[in-house]
Amino acid sequence: MKMPTLACWGLALSLACLLPAFASATPLSDRLERPSRLTDTAQSGPLVDIQAMAGRLVMVGADGHILVRQVDGRVEQAKVPVDLLLTAVHFVDDQHGWAVGHDGVVLHSDDGGASWRKQLDGRTLNALLLKWAQDTVAQLEADPAADVQALDNARFALDDISAGAAAGPSRPLLDVWFRSASEGWVVGAYGTVLHTSDGGSTWDYVPGLDNPDRLHLNTVLGLSNGDLLIAGEGGKLYRQSAGQWQPPQTLTAASLYNLVQLRDGQVLAMGFGGALLRSQDAGQHWQGIPPSITSSLYGALQLADDSVLFTGQVGLLYSTDLQRLRMLQPRNKAIWLNAAGLPDGGLALVGNRGLRLLGRDEIKEYLQ
Repeated sequence: MKMPTLACWGLALSLACLLPAFASATPLSDRLERPSRLTDTAQSGPLVDIQAMAGRLVMVGADGHILVRQVDGRVEQAKVPVDLLLTAVHFVDDQHGWAVGHDGVVLHSDDGGASWRKQLDGRTLNALLLKWAQDTVAQLEADPAADVQALDNARFALDDISAGAAAGPSRPLLDVWFRSASEGWVVGAYGTVLHTSDGGSTWDYVPGLDNPDRLHLNTVLGLSNGDLLIAGEGGKLYRQSAGQWQPPQTLTAASLYNLVQLRDGQVLAMGFGGALLRSQDAGQHWQGIPPSITSSLYGALQLADDSVLFTGQVGLLYSTDLQRLRMLQPRNKAIWLNAAGLPDGGLALVGNRGLRLLGRDEIKEYLQ
């Protein structure tokens, strides 16, 4: 299968490459205005991200599908106002959550995922970015002491944003993280970083990252010490500490797809070709974990015994020491993109074949 308009990068677009070609042929405006179709097969369709909270699971994926698995095991499909690929979900508590996806869409729920409303889409996003770029170029051109390289970078950004806006509301958002019910960030293609301080009612473009090539940003994570990490294409990692962006780091030549903080404070970064790194000081310094595979890693979940389960292109991988990864392969050999724990000790997996539940006995069988 083929993705006709965008190269396949990151967690979300890796899945997009698996979707039928006809999905991307749908007119962009229709996808933003047409509600997601309620269907009995949503649970077996492609799902990209999952979060557990208060004994429930919320999952997002293709065709605007958002599923909620209740405490009693019932899986219900939420009403969603858009019909496009959703790439990430994040709840700050058991009621307030956000989901992002293609065409610059941001959705919000204040009832635990049962219903959603649109806060932002690609049309508004294009206008926001275009105004920022125009204002920046005008300001630098009017300043005789302006740095020549800064002006060149601003003009490049303006050209790039103008071309993107001409193509319509097609800018994908790839990840979302909220610190509270008020403050959060979303990141996405072409260096997009947005910040809100009012729960998503309004958004501001964040220009502070040193990313003149406008590399794609795949993942955002707030740490327990208050720092913010963003990572993406080309192994770039950006860290905001005490409100200030630090010089970017290049952790690896491979694109990074996800960031996860473990219970002891360690942070893992993972991505293309089995790239796996860890930091023990909130992202200031990183050590590479010797690769044991050459297939992409998409997510990580710390289990009750502090071992770590990785989801990836080859299925599931497992490590007890973060030095060696052992490949596990559930019987249907799916591409698993993320995982969440269940209250009874089981696991929920999401990927190109939808939702898969593993009971405790089945998990023990795999981990033996």
